[in-house]
Amino acid sequence: MPDFKDPLARQSVLWGDQYALTMAQAFFTTGKHNVNATFHAFIRKNPFGGAYLVTAGQNIVFEWLQRWRFGADEIEWMKRKTVTDPVTGESHRLFTDDFIAMVKDAKLDLSIDAMPEGELAFPDEPIMRVHGPLWQCLMVEAALLNVINSQSLFATLAARLTDVAGGAPILEFGLRRAQCIGGLEPSRAAWIGGVAGTSNMQADLAYGIPSTGTFAHAWVMVYEDEVESFADYARAMPHNGVFLVDTYDTVQGVKRAIAACQSAGITMKGIRLDSGDLAYLSKRSRALLDAAGFTDAKIVASNDLDEETILAIRQEGGRIDMWGVGTNLATSKAQPALGAVYKLGAVFGEDLSQADIDAMRTQVQAGKMPHLDRHFMRDVIKLSEQSIKTSIPGELDVIRYVVYDGDKPVRYNGDTILPVFMADPARDGVLIHPLTSIRRDDDTRRKRFAPGVHVYRPLVSVFRAGTMIIPLEDVHMARARAMNGLKMLDPTHRRLKNPHVYVVGIEEGLYKNRRDMILRLRDSATAA
Repeated sequence: MPDFKDPLARQSVLWGDQYALTMAQAFFTTGKHNVNATFHAFIRKNPFGGAYLVTAGQNIVFEWLQRWRFGADEIEWMKRKTVTDPVTGESHRLFTDDFIAMVKDAKLDLSIDAMPEGELAFPDEPIMRVHGPLWQCLMVEAALLNVINSQSLFATLAARLTDVAGGAPILEFGLRRAQCIGGLEPSRAAWIGGVAGTSNMQADLAYGIPSTGTFAHAWVMVYEDEVESFADYARAMPHNGVFLVDTYDTVQGVKRAIAACQSAGITMKGIRLDSGDLAYLSKRSRALLDAAGFTDAKIVASNDLDEETILAIRQEGGRIDMWGVGTNLATSKAQPALGAVYKLGAVFGEDLSQADIDAMRTQVQAGKMPHLDRHFMRDVIKLSEQSIKTSIPGELDVIRYVVYDGDKPVRYNGDTILPVFMADPARDGVLIHPLTSIRRDDDTRRKRFAPGVHVYRPLVSVFRAGTMIIPLEDVHMARARAMNGLKMLDPTHRRLKNPHVYVVGIEEGLYKNRRDMILRLRDSATAA
């Protein structure tokens, strides 16, 4: 059984941008470093012009956080770090001894609620909600975004490729073109998104992702005769007979591979086409294989494939059984960056303990609704000249509506972003109070969900006060969750082009609070 402890999680506590640590030092100097705050990681828009995001990478973050400590190397680096005075040119230490002593003894004290790896997410929804001491919230930002941005992008692209292939397996062949040493990142995330295997042996070793491979053009080129090369391979690898047939002439290569297998008395598993007109050549190859009695032999296609190419080959009647996608998957060439962000949503009173905050959450969610003044919690919002960059204030949660057929859940029916600090509208998987949801992309449209509607919360509690309270999952659990979630989307949301929008709304009270904050801040900016 492979060891599923993730090699990508073996990073320093300094896995981050330096401004996190300089802000932590400055907050320490002003006495605000331990003020409790809540941040959210989310996307502003779906990638690839699609209607959904397959989230991935969370378990890498979780495993990293389990060993989050400042060690001797990090402390020595902080002691050496200097900054130059802009006036005198003299060097000064960037971090004070008192601050270094504080971080040296610090243990993780964050509480994190997150969508489990493989869960589907949509714009503005918190994928992770991070709460705790302000300086620690800042310290985890870059690592969290580094992982979610890359892993979710690869996983979503893999899911789209799998859809385009119409049920034919996709193999991830991108190691040699991957823009990361070792290539584990795209292999890992593509598996979560639905590919059937990888060429990357390290991914098999690290995660148990099925690896596959036979031979390259070099095998054929070593020989002076292609027939002899195929015959030797057939005898050497009688159970792994997938033949790369385009070294010299594809059609002749197919014929020679057939002859080699017949001569060796083995059943051909398949051929691989790596160049040329793949639609035409696959049809010619299928006819030759069937005529030779190799009706079960599979035809694998590679050669710089992407969504558009696969779709075009299928529309032309190409006879491809399996697709090897390399460069365009491992580099996410269609969209190299996702753009997930991490924004502050709420700041709590400086004199409040974590126990005070937790007790107040419990009271509010139970419907007791005590008055929350600015001394307890202050919602914050980031404005922008671009409306898409204006954040949603407060500490946030998500409810997802589920359509049932009898006792069976069959389809997701939209989401609502709502405040954590409100009376809980759901119990035991159904709404117990009506909920009005205003569309985030069109506030003239709203929907009222009645009591009895089936719901679930995509976010789950993962860390409490620095301790992980659920088991660490492996990539196979994440993959199963992603496959189940994708099945719950209406097919119109999974279209390659012009997908139907999956509706995400903002709870009515939260919408009004956000609108009022925007107007108030705009007015104050104008008055200034």
